[in-house]
Amino acid sequence: MLTLAVHDPVDHVLPQPLFRIWSGNLSFGRQSIPLLGFPLAGDFWFTNQLLMTLVAAGLCLLIFPRLARAYGDGGEPRAPRGPILNLFEALLQFIREEVARPVLKHRTDRFMPFLWTLFFFILFCNLLGMVPLAEIIQLITAGRIKHVGGTATGNIAITGGLAICAFFVIHASGVSEVYHALVRGSFGHHGDGHAPDDHSRATESPPARRGMSPGRAACLALPVYLWNFAPHVFQPRPGTRRLVAVPLYLADLATWLLLVVLELIGAVIKPFALMIRLFANMVAGHIVLASILFLIFGARTVALGYVVGAISTVGCVAISCLELFVAFLQAYIFVFLTTLFVSMAVAPEH
Repeated sequence: MLTLAVHDPVDHVLPQPLFRIWSGNLSFGRQSIPLLGFPLAGDFWFTNQLLMTLVAAGLCLLIFPRLARAYGDGGEPRAPRGPILNLFEALLQFIREEVARPVLKHRTDRFMPFLWTLFFFILFCNLLGMVPLAEIIQLITAGRIKHVGGTATGNIAITGGLAICAFFVIHASGVSEVYHALVRGSFGHHGDGHAPDDHSRATESPPARRGMSPGRAACLALPVYLWNFAPHVFQPRPGTRRLVAVPLYLADLATWLLLVVLELIGAVIKPFALMIRLFANMVAGHIVLASILFLIFGARTVALGYVVGAISTVGCVAISCLELFVAFLQAYIFVFLTTLFVSMAVAPEH
């Protein structure tokens, strides 16, 4: 019911400025000169949602080093842990074994620090948004301190930043995979000599080939990655006669130019979809909760107010339970889709 303290159903999901970090303009007397020679987006403020991102990051730094210290060098628990640490351990195992390993295979452990951090940071931001910190603090301080809490993932700039991080990890991993394959001389082989994981059968290693020097591989990694970014549908097979191969190469190049444009558009749309999905789900639920509570003020009589208030309260409790589920679900979906995009970037067959 503390949500009723705000005057607008959308007020509690908007970024609220706490203090100004710096100004986008330099003022000399009455003249204001834009920094760097072009106008910036006005003043830069430290908002409640930025504060909650720091709180979520602080929780990650507080919980997971302690969880890591509970294990010895051999990976075995040193001492019994409490239910909270057991819960986090179960979530860590679920993300690693049920989300990442089925698609990343032997590359799973390489990406787990990023995927775990991404999942729990988003989860903490989502859950903190369900706690009415701003209203509680405003009530305790008699209105002197306002807008302290909020849903960080309800800010499209923050979800966009997470999507940009995922974008760079996806394609940097793909370029890195090409680089190491060129150095090993295994580029182009599906079985590239890696040790298979526990969930897949061992495959025969390809014939050994001489790899490139690290410098040459570094220069060719990005062009080769882009060259294989789109499928080559008309590429002739080895041994094809030149008279037939030349038209096929031309047709393959023309088709590749068209497909690579579509693939590049898709590469931009994927993180954009991650950004919008997380932002929209976090904002929509909070607006629905506030709107249902505001139905109480539409009651014409006291008796009708009690009826509407009871129905609205029960509805808000039910939607809050759904929001709790959505908080976990959206963190899972963000990490699951990021894992799929990473696997498509690093898998040799892609």
